[in-house]
Amino acid sequence: MDNYKILTDKLTSLNQGSFFTDLICVPTENQLDKLKKGSGNPKSEMRQVNSSAGLAVNYWRAYELCHSKEISVEFEWKKRPLQYGTPANIDVVIRASDYVWFVESKFLEPYYSKNEIPNDSYEDISKYSTYTKDSPESWIALFQKTNEFEYYNVTQLCRHLLAISKDMIKGNKKYYQQKQVRLISVTWDMPDSFLSLFPKEIAEEFKNRRSIIREEAKKSEAFINDFIKKHLDFHNLEYKAIKYNDIIGEIKDSQYVERIKKQYFL
Repeated sequence: MDNYKILTDKLTSLNQGSFFTDLICVPTENQLDKLKKGSGNPKSEMRQVNSSAGLAVNYWRAYELCHSKEISVEFEWKKRPLQYGTPANIDVVIRASDYVWFVESKFLEPYYSKNEIPNDSYEDISKYSTYTKDSPESWIALFQKTNEFEYYNVTQLCRHLLAISKDMIKGNKKYYQQKQVRLISVTWDMPDSFLSLFPKEIAEEFKNRRSIIREEAKKSEAFINDFIKKHLDFHNLEYKAIKYNDIIGEIKDSQYVERIKKQYFL
């Protein structure tokens, strides 16, 4: 079953047959500039009906407007986890006086794709930076265990964790020491109202996958936080797996909340 096509076709049909839709909540010029430089082409992708970039921009820009006196929101944060190679590209960073959140945002991906296989570079000790917290061997062992996950992209989250931990050592140490640092995976939990739009067989397939995704999200918290506790002596660093469905109330005062809820079945 081609889940990507099924989901995209359904969202397109709900958008009056158009694959593209206007942004609900427009980013600032600085945020748009960051989006232009992001992985892939998020500035274009965020207007697609099936886009994680679109959900991330709409929700977190609305979140920023609701909490504008307390936080700032940055899109497409990039740092290299290893000495060289492709940077980790984290979708959203929320900064406040006492915390910084690194957010990996997902919309439909877990329902049509699988957890990544780690790149060979992450199993090569020589590729790791001297700013690697703990030892390359511990990270290699972590990446080897990511194959315990089927749909939840824990491999990507471990790359992000490595990039963040490296920046906490190599970057502005004082900045991080004064803040709670959190890596957050935010996913979309397919609601029953969306499942009901499909024929029984297709709906059952998505329902079964949703069950596995939920289990793997909980498992990812124990998996990553156990590594942080045992190998990274940052008392202020943690990982959380949450759902957009559960945090929609954080933008309840936004003028955009009803449109966001409708577009993403939240």
